[in-house]
Amino acid sequence: MALNKRILFLTIFLFVEISVAATHVAVLETVSEKDVIGRSEKMFLTDKLRDRAKAVLPAYMGYVIMTRENINAMLPPGKSIEECEGSCLVETGKNISADFVAQARVGKFGKQLTLTVELYETAANNLIASFTTRKDDAVGLLEDIEQEADNFFKKILPTISVENKSPRIEESLSKPLSMSTSVLTDPRDGKKYRTVKIGSQIWMAENLNYAIKNSGCYEKQDVNCEKYGRLYTWKAASKICPEGWHLPNKTEFETLFNSVGGKAAAAKKLKTKNGWREGNGFDTYGFSALPAGSKDSKGKYDLKFLGTNFWSSSEKNNDKAASMYLSFYAESAFLGLDDKKNAFSVRCVKDSE
Repeated sequence: MALNKRILFLTIFLFVEISVAATHVAVLETVSEKDVIGRSEKMFLTDKLRDRAKAVLPAYMGYVIMTRENINAMLPPGKSIEECEGSCLVETGKNISADFVAQARVGKFGKQLTLTVELYETAANNLIASFTTRKDDAVGLLEDIEQEADNFFKKILPTISVENKSPRIEESLSKPLSMSTSVLTDPRDGKKYRTVKIGSQIWMAENLNYAIKNSGCYEKQDVNCEKYGRLYTWKAASKICPEGWHLPNKTEFETLFNSVGGKAAAAKKLKTKNGWREGNGFDTYGFSALPAGSKDSKGKYDLKFLGTNFWSSSEKNNDKAASMYLSFYAESAFLGLDDKKNAFSVRCVKDSE
């Protein structure tokens, strides 16, 4: 029965592989030294890594995140993942026909738990990403996965090419529209910002650059503030917009996506035509999103020239709030949850009249 199940899965798997040329990513079960953490905790850490992989590597781009059932069905009889690390993980990835394979390992250092997560490209036998952390318990390890996993899995992503689009589609994406623009003068410091009407909304078309506590320039360089605006923690961002304007909520970002033709193409239409290291946009609506980068809760700067996050006012709890993310690699915009202590850019939207 098990053999028949495996043959059936292989048939389906190969059909999908041939028909859509998918890229398969396997997140293997988390392993640990004996009795360090329990089976349910290991499974939960694995599930969290898979969830982040799904968020970063969307299906519409051809990525397939293999499920626990997929992996178990594909493993050769008698194969033990627990005995593998390094190049052995690559061999496991090849055995289950995965293009990339990742795994977390939990150990102990003194009284603390350690976590090491590695990501390999199976064809080239290359370690392409890894991170290590140390916390008092499994809950702390889970929090670090939420912090680190997105950038970890982004190492898989290539630059998106638009060469295969038809000329008509490409022209419709890049053709400038008639824009209703004006200038906003912030009465607090006299700075001027270009604004643009997109659909029924009026947006700032430049990142806010108003100095306040818990904000700063990328890498503390004033020149970055002049070009990219300031980076704000969520607490600072939530009260920073000038009078008559406000920090957009998640629904207002979704309205913006709908106004530019949908979330799947929003990034390409909202990003500037120049300034991105890869994956420049068409700036079709004058939103002019620049790759301003970000700063995480630990003070690390990242993603300048490659990505940008904009805070929303929508919060999940005391620690997490929603942000809109645009990346060099994707035509789609993303809405996700981030640590409120991260520092992101701010675009204000005008209050309804």
